[in-house]
Amino acid sequence: MLNPITYMMRTRFRKGNGRGDADIDQKECAFITINEDVGELEELAESAGYRIQYEIIQRRERPEPSTFIGKGKIEEIKRFLQENLVNAIIINGDLRPSQHYMLENTFKIECIDRIGLVLNIFTSRANSKESKLQVERARLQYEIPLLREWIHSAKMGEHPGFLGGGEYAVDVYYDLIKKRMKKIDEDLKGLNESNRLRRTNRKNRGLRLISLAGYTNAGKSSLLKSLTGENAIIEERMFSTLSTITRKIDCLSSSILITDTIGFYSDLPPFVIEAFKNTIEEIYTADLVLLVVDCSESKTVIEGKIRTAMDVLYPEVLPEHTILVLNKMDLMTEEMDVDWIRNLIQVREVVFVSALTNQGIGNLTSTIASFFSYPNTFEILLPQSGGTESLISQVRRMIEISTVEYGNKVRITGSCADMEMGRISKLVKEHGGTIRITNPAEKAIRPTDS
Repeated sequence: MLNPITYMMRTRFRKGNGRGDADIDQKECAFITINEDVGELEELAESAGYRIQYEIIQRRERPEPSTFIGKGKIEEIKRFLQENLVNAIIINGDLRPSQHYMLENTFKIECIDRIGLVLNIFTSRANSKESKLQVERARLQYEIPLLREWIHSAKMGEHPGFLGGGEYAVDVYYDLIKKRMKKIDEDLKGLNESNRLRRTNRKNRGLRLISLAGYTNAGKSSLLKSLTGENAIIEERMFSTLSTITRKIDCLSSSILITDTIGFYSDLPPFVIEAFKNTIEEIYTADLVLLVVDCSESKTVIEGKIRTAMDVLYPEVLPEHTILVLNKMDLMTEEMDVDWIRNLIQVREVVFVSALTNQGIGNLTSTIASFFSYPNTFEILLPQSGGTESLISQVRRMIEISTVEYGNKVRITGSCADMEMGRISKLVKEHGGTIRITNPAEKAIRPTDS
């Protein structure tokens, strides 16, 4: 973090001072900010493989409209770059296309803002066909307004020479981007259909799916390993998981699967979220969502990350189908009041765990088992008709079917959770059938009207 300073510009050296004092690494960079809230972006930079050699601050209430920082500061940084060799400048903020153009044209060096840095990380992490396409689409969408600015500037006679080769070359590249995005959309649509069929097949086979969700670097992959006993990519870096990873949970029914998904990040533009809609769909279609939050952070940070998660999850995910998992309880520095947490977010349960030490994992497993328990047994009688098989397939996605017997009527037995009783009864009644539900704990039988 930047310490309080009294100067308009500060340079911090982590290795060397000037051109001759040290060999400059290929990804060494300078960091420019107009405020001292830099922790998360510094973590992003390190996750992207950048080594921050210099930090430059200009205190401002808001960015300068045309160049992000003031013109006097621009001149200071130009002199600074003549004396200190770096390969990129990272900007603590989201640049407008005009600001990006002015900074790169002025400094003659790559300038990367917050979203550009996130996309660099996505590019380096993508390893499946789907995630690579999603990242490429997001990056192309990010570049379109930048290219429009370059084209506009070229037509105004400023002929850029750093990112492009003039008006013609940039115009051609812009057309290529639009054609490539159309092809990516077609490919992603096909993959989404394959994913939908896979999810449907899982439901028809009686499999139940849990989805891990939460802010990036909250410990979702570590929790996946603790629950399943199988290896997953575990790195103390942001966005270590971009593709979905599905495993079976130890000590639970083999019909229960758990999937790790991409981490959330605050204030991502809509086009980035849209690019990853196929992956996020895994969360929306899950039977249960484990929302993982790093509880070792301050309450202020926790509240901000929970609200970011809520923006992505709700209203598509029901609160009663969500368990809030407060991970890293072994590193907790502030006492976490469950009532305070429940005032922030409505969820089914709140569970404290440490994926590193396995504290609380047994409690979490029991909570999951309780969610998928089926305390009610039932007997359904359906008329022999053209829609019966379709109804059986639909019911199988919601409940546990034990037997299906065909005679004058179709007799189905099985078990179901309390939350599904109303939906099943309605479907059966609409089809002209009857259902008889028994809850052993209540020792009561609840028949429905035919």
